[in-house]
Amino acid sequence: MGKIEAINISNISEANTFYVNQAYLEKGKGIVNDRYYENFKEKKEQVTLISLEEINAFNNQVNQNIEPKDFRRNIIVSGIDLNKLIDKQIKINQVILKIHEICQPCKYLQDRLKLPSLVKLLVNKSGVRAEIIKSGNLSVGDTIKKI
Repeated sequence: MGKIEAINISNISEANTFYVNQAYLEKGKGIVNDRYYENFKEKKEQVTLISLEEINAFNNQVNQNIEPKDFRRNIIVSGIDLNKLIDKQIKINQVILKIHEICQPCKYLQDRLKLPSLVKLLVNKSGVRAEIIKSGNLSVGDTIKKI
Protein backbone atom coordinates (compact mmCIF):
# COMPACT_ATOMS: atom_id res chain seq x y z
CA MET A 1 0.00 0.00 0.00
CA GLY A 2 1.20 3.47 -0.82
CA LYS A 3 0.61 6.92 0.61
CA ILE A 4 0.25 10.47 -0.72
CA GLU A 5 3.22 12.50 0.47
CA ALA A 6 2.34 15.75 -1.32
CA ILE A 7 -0.07 17.25 -3.85
CA ASN A 8 1.41 19.70 -6.32
CA ILE A 9 -0.31 22.01 -8.81
CA SER A 10 0.26 25.16 -10.80
CA ASN A 11 -2.57 27.32 -12.04
CA ILE A 12 -0.52 28.90 -14.85
CA SER A 13 1.51 27.00 -17.45
CA GLU A 14 5.28 27.32 -16.93
CA ALA A 15 4.76 29.06 -13.55
CA ASN A 16 6.20 27.58 -10.38
CA THR A 17 4.23 24.72 -8.89
CA PHE A 18 3.02 24.80 -5.30
CA TYR A 19 1.83 22.36 -2.67
CA VAL A 20 -1.79 22.04 -1.58
CA ASN A 21 -3.05 19.89 1.30
CA GLN A 22 -5.98 18.54 -0.68
CA ALA A 23 -7.36 18.58 -4.19
CA TYR A 24 -10.53 17.66 -6.05
CA LEU A 25 -9.99 15.38 -9.04
CA GLU A 26 -12.83 15.56 -11.55
CA LYS A 27 -13.49 12.72 -13.99
CA GLY A 28 -12.76 13.74 -17.56
CA LYS A 29 -11.41 17.15 -16.53
CA GLY A 30 -8.38 16.87 -14.23
CA ILE A 31 -7.40 18.48 -10.95
CA VAL A 32 -9.50 21.54 -10.11
CA ASN A 33 -7.33 24.70 -10.12
CA ASP A 34 -4.42 23.00 -11.94
CA ARG A 35 -3.10 24.40 -15.23
CA TYR A 36 -4.18 21.26 -17.09
CA TYR A 37 -7.77 21.23 -15.80
CA GLU A 38 -9.85 20.78 -18.99
CA ASN A 39 -6.64 21.54 -20.91
CA PHE A 40 -5.01 18.24 -21.87
CA LYS A 41 -4.59 16.52 -25.23
CA GLU A 42 -5.43 12.97 -24.16
CA LYS A 43 -7.35 11.52 -21.21
CA LYS A 44 -4.19 9.79 -19.98
CA GLU A 45 -2.69 13.24 -19.22
CA GLN A 46 -5.21 14.30 -16.55
CA VAL A 47 -2.95 13.56 -13.56
CA THR A 48 0.72 12.73 -13.04
CA LEU A 49 2.24 10.83 -10.13
CA ILE A 50 5.86 10.37 -9.04
CA SER A 51 7.52 8.31 -6.34
CA LEU A 52 9.30 10.08 -3.48
CA GLU A 53 11.76 7.17 -3.44
CA GLU A 54 12.75 7.92 -7.06
CA ILE A 55 13.12 11.63 -6.25
CA ASN A 56 15.34 10.84 -3.26
CA ALA A 57 17.45 8.39 -5.30
CA PHE A 58 17.90 11.01 -8.03
CA ASN A 59 18.89 13.69 -5.50
CA ASN A 60 21.45 11.32 -3.97
CA GLN A 61 22.82 10.44 -7.41
CA VAL A 62 23.35 14.09 -8.43
CA ASN A 63 24.20 15.30 -4.92
CA GLN A 64 21.32 17.80 -4.90
CA ASN A 65 18.28 18.51 -2.74
CA ILE A 66 15.62 19.31 -5.34
CA GLU A 67 12.18 19.64 -3.78
CA PRO A 68 9.60 17.07 -4.92
CA LYS A 69 7.32 19.83 -6.26
CA ASP A 70 10.06 20.95 -8.64
CA PHE A 71 9.74 17.69 -10.58
CA ARG A 72 6.35 19.11 -11.71
CA ARG A 73 4.23 16.01 -11.08
CA ASN A 74 0.84 16.37 -9.39
CA ILE A 75 0.88 13.65 -6.75
CA ILE A 76 4.03 12.63 -4.90
CA VAL A 77 3.64 9.14 -3.42
CA SER A 78 5.65 6.69 -1.34
CA GLY A 79 5.55 2.97 -0.74
CA ILE A 80 4.25 1.94 -4.16
CA ASP A 81 6.01 1.04 -7.42
CA LEU A 82 4.21 3.19 -9.98
CA ASN A 83 5.83 1.54 -13.02
CA LYS A 84 4.25 -1.79 -12.07
CA LEU A 85 0.81 -0.17 -12.20
CA ILE A 86 0.73 0.56 -15.95
CA ASP A 87 -2.74 -0.42 -17.29
CA LYS A 88 -4.01 -0.93 -13.73
CA GLN A 89 -6.22 1.11 -11.43
CA ILE A 90 -5.61 2.56 -7.99
CA LYS A 91 -8.06 3.89 -5.42
CA ILE A 92 -7.49 6.79 -3.05
CA ASN A 93 -10.56 7.48 -0.91
CA GLN A 94 -13.35 7.53 -3.53
CA VAL A 95 -11.03 8.56 -6.37
CA ILE A 96 -10.14 5.90 -8.92
CA LEU A 97 -7.23 6.49 -11.30
CA LYS A 98 -6.19 4.38 -14.26
CA ILE A 99 -2.43 4.44 -14.76
CA HIS A 100 -1.74 4.62 -18.51
CA GLU A 101 1.97 5.09 -19.11
CA ILE A 102 5.35 6.16 -17.82
CA CYS A 103 5.76 9.93 -17.93
CA GLN A 104 9.28 10.40 -19.27
CA PRO A 105 11.41 13.38 -18.20
CA CYS A 106 11.61 16.33 -20.55
CA LYS A 107 14.23 18.81 -21.63
CA TYR A 108 12.06 21.63 -20.24
CA LEU A 109 12.50 20.22 -16.72
CA GLN A 110 16.21 19.60 -17.33
CA ASP A 111 16.72 23.22 -18.43
CA ARG A 112 14.52 24.62 -15.64
CA LEU A 113 16.50 22.77 -12.95
CA LYS A 114 19.83 23.41 -14.70
CA LEU A 115 20.87 19.76 -14.51
CA PRO A 116 22.26 18.63 -17.88
CA SER A 117 22.04 14.92 -17.01
CA LEU A 118 18.44 14.96 -15.75
CA VAL A 119 16.70 13.44 -18.78
CA LYS A 120 19.22 10.60 -19.06
CA LEU A 121 19.16 9.82 -15.33
CA LEU A 122 15.36 9.90 -14.96
CA VAL A 123 14.35 7.76 -17.94
CA ASN A 124 11.62 5.36 -16.66
CA LYS A 125 11.92 6.92 -13.18
CA SER A 126 10.02 10.18 -13.46
CA GLY A 127 6.48 9.08 -12.76
CA VAL A 128 3.34 8.02 -14.57
CA ARG A 129 0.33 9.56 -16.33
CA ALA A 130 -3.17 8.71 -15.21
CA GLU A 131 -6.81 9.20 -16.10
CA ILE A 132 -9.48 10.04 -13.51
CA ILE A 133 -12.08 7.25 -13.65
CA LYS A 134 -14.04 8.39 -10.57
CA SER A 135 -14.07 11.91 -9.08
CA GLY A 136 -13.35 12.83 -5.48
CA ASN A 137 -11.11 14.53 -2.95
CA LEU A 138 -7.53 13.60 -2.10
CA SER A 139 -5.47 14.76 0.86
CA VAL A 140 -1.85 14.49 1.90
CA GLY A 141 -1.47 11.31 3.97
CA ASP A 142 -4.23 9.38 2.17
CA THR A 143 -3.64 5.70 1.46
CA ILE A 144 -3.31 4.34 -2.07
CA LYS A 145 -4.73 0.89 -2.82
CA LYS A 146 -4.27 -1.21 -5.94
CA ILE A 147 -7.59 -2.49 -7.28
